[in-house]
Amino acid sequence: MSVKFQPVSNIKTRLGIQKYGPAHKFFANNCMNRMNARYTPEREGENGLTGSSIVDEKCNIIYQSPYAHYLYKGKLYVDPETGSSWAKEGTTKVPTNKNLKYHKSGTGPHWDKKMVSAEIKDIERETNEYVKRGCK
Repeated sequence: MSVKFQPVSNIKTRLGIQKYGPAHKFFANNCMNRMNARYTPEREGENGLTGSSIVDEKCNIIYQSPYAHYLYKGKLYVDPETGSSWAKEGTTKVPTNKNLKYHKSGTGPHWDKKMVSAEIKDIERETNEYVKRGCK
């Protein structure tokens, strides 16, 4: 008796669990939504980071705001010549040792890591349920 198996790639595609497939996109969008709801800081007077976030075709979560990097790192960046947090266009700021102060409770630098440490079990459960439903 012989048993013929489908290639693993075919099985993964049928289940929707291939790289960049429906389950991967569901997982990335779930993470982004959770980060935006509780962990991503907003900047007063502007649309903030949550409005600039996207999941790209490779399931990377990207914050497109020009100040996202600074808020993610959590350090004050300054003009290397003047020491001011304001810099002329085209100037590359440098980090200082001064921590940023976040005003939205529960937020701070490295908000992805904060979210994962607090919510990974729920994300795993929800992703498993999504796959069990046939990625619907």
